[in-house]
Amino acid sequence: MIHYSCDRCGCQMRQRDSLRYVVKMEMEATLNIEDEANELDNDQDCLLEMDQLLENVHKHASDEDEPVIHQRKTFDLCPSCFRKFVRNPVGKERVSPFGFSHN
Repeated sequence: MIHYSCDRCGCQMRQRDSLRYVVKMEMEATLNIEDEANELDNDQDCLLEMDQLLENVHKHASDEDEPVIHQRKTFDLCPSCFRKFVRNPVGKERVSPFGFSHN
């Protein structure tokens, strides 16, 4: 029998009668290349340009990790964690507004 658990909170979800959400994420590295492609001379070496771009990707990666060019992830979420994920998918901390007194 297949058992599912929420990848966020760890709660067990029964196979038949529990609603679960499958969240699929695809991450891909990119560089901001401004209109350089339009300015290329026909005499330039495209392989050299590609080598320079790949070196740039390695420079921007952290020293501990290999640069991630493309990655796919799949997560099982319970309904509660799915609602939290949809409200704040990147986990950004929300800044609460200042509370001013009514003087």
